Amino acid sequence: MRHLTFMIFCVLFLITAVSSAVTVQITVFCDGDIVYDNAVTVTKAKPTAYDAIIESGEAEGYDTSWGYYVTSMAGCGGDYGPAFYINGGESPLGVSDTPIGDGDHLVFIGPNSASHYAGFLYLADFPAAVDKNETFRIRVKEKSAWSYGGYDRPSSGAEVTVGNDTYQTGSDGYTEEITLDYDGMYCVGADKSGYISTYAQYFGSMEYIQVGAGGPTFCALTGEGGGGKSYPIIKYDESSSVSGEGFSSTRSTFENRGRTPSRSAKLYQKGSGSYNTEKIIKHRPSGIDLAESSQLAHAPTSFKAYNRAFGYQSKYEDSIYQKNYRKTTQSSERYRDLDYINKTSLYNNSRGINFTFMADFKGTAELSARTLMEEALTNWTDRAQLEEEIFGQYTGSFQIFQRGLLPFREGELDCEEECLLECMRHCIDDLAFSEEYCSENCTEVCEKNCENSSDDEEEFELLPCCNGGWKNLTRVDKDEHSAECIFDCETCKKAANSG
Repeated sequence: MRHLTFMIFCVLFLITAVSSAVTVQITVFCDGDIVYDNAVTVTKAKPTAYDAIIESGEAEGYDTSWGYYVTSMAGCGGDYGPAFYINGGESPLGVSDTPIGDGDHLVFIGPNSASHYAGFLYLADFPAAVDKNETFRIRVKEKSAWSYGGYDRPSSGAEVTVGNDTYQTGSDGYTEEITLDYDGMYCVGADKSGYISTYAQYFGSMEYIQVGAGGPTFCALTGEGGGGKSYPIIKYDESSSVSGEGFSSTRSTFENRGRTPSRSAKLYQKGSGSYNTEKIIKHRPSGIDLAESSQLAHAPTSFKAYNRAFGYQSKYEDSIYQKNYRKTTQSSERYRDLDYINKTSLYNNSRGINFTFMADFKGTAELSARTLMEEALTNWTDRAQLEEEIFGQYTGSFQIFQRGLLPFREGELDCEEECLLECMRHCIDDLAFSEEYCSENCTEVCEKNCENSSDDEEEFELLPCCNGGWKNLTRVDKDEHSAECIFDCETCKKAANSG
């Protein structure tokens, strides 16, 4: 009898391990604008894109001998249906045959018909670097999103933004001649009604032109345009506490994107019963800090709507996902089918992912930490090959304590990159100076410091105290931030005394 019990346990464990929840993002572009953008979770063995779009409730279509034919998504289709992209590239397979993994991104672009094919813009010709006052032009082209559409042509009438100024393209797709007067990094983006912009958050990337020696960033792309979004420098602080009884569903996503190393933190909770959670978020250009404490206890919930009684008995889910695309590391806590959980999680996603979490729960947990083979920043939607993984799965009642560090990859940063990362973090985060001021001064300091140094040297010279730095700080900033450690005040004092 004992052997039979053991066999039943093995079968149950196998079923639990094979069927797991996969969460993907589904975005629908219609005439260049985002009309649907939500995360969908599928719990199924070997899930496909078909399972995800059916779960979303936004798919229309019909079954064929070749699989499911999508006629429209979120009301956008046309005679030939929307184009289907996965993780930044057009899918070679239909939705029925496309396997999905956690974190995948499905994009549908329409409408497409015999008379109209949806399309996107791309920068066909622009310089990566120019001298001050050097003349150049930028060319924009437009391409059909559906490979059978067949057009790849110059884009006439596109609006091109370079830094803080805009230019129009002619019939050949080129702007008029452009000159830039100041050293710096100028963002470049193109937008046109009815097309996905070059800087669309879910389709393209922000490009930059270095002028002269580089320096401060100039960029007027701060909102949506043609379905696209820019990448502003975000500073965000949150301290929240929520408690109650009944059904709850919350989702938070924090991202750092643009030229700087990209990171993301995603939090997800859903279920019915008693709910008590506290959360602290510190979102900075140099990293994302997260502290969360949750106490969840499952209980069936009923409520009335339109004179009808509804019952909700879903057990709790509680998940945290951390990714560092530049450092090709990711970690996750995923708790499902919870009768209860008491959990505290602490994360810092700056120099790699530093994590500590403690959990007392009854349910199912999947805990993972991974490093990947290649630098994911090259295209953040691409899935790099797995290099190392620590994975744990638990079903039952457990008390867990884990801590760890997924660090920078050895040898990835040279001296100047390491210096700039640390200098910019102190200058922007701690001292609240502008990015332009910090970039100009940190670049100069780090170039000088690393000129004759080896890559394993970590120290760098201090910022000039007399160049709008230490003397302009308030007394509180000087005391509380210990800011003097990055300013060279002695040199300034000696220069003043000698004069």
